Amino acid sequence: MSALVPADRVEQIVGVGRHRQAHYGRAVSAEQTVYILHSQRCLDDLRNCRFSRALDGGIDRQSWAGYEDQAVALGVWQERLVPLAGTKVAEASLDGAP
Repeated sequence: MSALVPADRVEQIVGVGRHRQAHYGRAVSAEQTVYILHSQRCLDDLRNCRFSRALDGGIDRQSWAGYEDQAVALGVWQERLVPLAGTKVAEASLDGAP
């Protein structure tokens, strides 16, 4: 089971503000850890979120190649957490705007 990390810390690590619907994340290579910044719609039940369940199942390292250490939009493919191709997110958008 993935560890719960305080929301403000995850926002700081991922480097973007929380979106109403989209999930963002960052794979921190130095820690070998993927952080998920859940959408506002998802905050009531993080454990049952499909993105949390996908991360609990592990990641496919090949799908993350070239996406480490940057904020990306997230998706779920074959029950695995994946970065959505071409979705590098502008960092320092911490105002919470979608």
